[in-house]
Amino acid sequence: MFNLVATSTMCLMELSTAQQTLFRDRGILHLKGAISKKTCAALQQAVLHELDRLNLRVKGQPASSKLQHLPPFQQVNVLGQKVNVDAPLAGLFPAELLRLIGALSGTTVKPNEAVPQLLLSFPHKDEWTLNRLNWHLDLALPSKNEIPGIQAFALIADLKPRGGATLALAGSHRLPYAGPKNPTPALAILREDETFKDLLSGRAQPPEPFFHPRPVNGIEIQVVEMTGQAGDVYLMDLRVLHSPSLNATRAIRMMATGRFIKADRK
Repeated sequence: MFNLVATSTMCLMELSTAQQTLFRDRGILHLKGAISKKTCAALQQAVLHELDRLNLRVKGQPASSKLQHLPPFQQVNVLGQKVNVDAPLAGLFPAELLRLIGALSGTTVKPNEAVPQLLLSFPHKDEWTLNRLNWHLDLALPSKNEIPGIQAFALIADLKPRGGATLALAGSHRLPYAGPKNPTPALAILREDETFKDLLSGRAQPPEPFFHPRPVNGIEIQVVEMTGQAGDVYLMDLRVLHSPSLNATRAIRMMATGRFIKADRK
């Protein structure tokens, strides 16, 4: 299993050469404690206050039944629109982290949104699965094999496995440029692979094999679940395929995300 964790984030600008190489190869890097516990706690309280105001919590528990008429992933969009915590979200990513994002991108970057996007999901009674996921990119596939930008995913609260974390297909950003005809969308390539075609066709049973690296066109591909503790941040190359997942725990999934693109990119 590849180590996708940066073990020291006290000096984010001093990531080792090995960690920078890891990000280039895998397209994703887990930074522990990149955001202060104080910042996360304040944002948690703001989210819970909004849920109470909207009557989406009853006696401290999420009122999941009020959203059960919506597909699980549509619930995330609805909650993001209803819960207004723009003020504390605005300062979520510290300047040191933004400098690191620019260094990993190889150039100056700018936020793609004025305020990071809130990612909330309520507990769901369905069994956790990798089936029927929405693997996608948030931008058009670049014609050149260059990092167009980086997406940061911040854990506002502790997040356990199968708790609704964003999933990423580590290494998938390199697939489009690995063949004779490039760029070729990674989804098209993975649909031809004996293992990953099951993931994309909704037959990913059981899920465990997909969390181990498997070579596709000479590139190691694996599912990464963005779990961890409050304050952790995952940095992801914008060309990496990713998807929301089902929250099969009893806790509310609290994350936020921001996209940082090259300053000269239109």
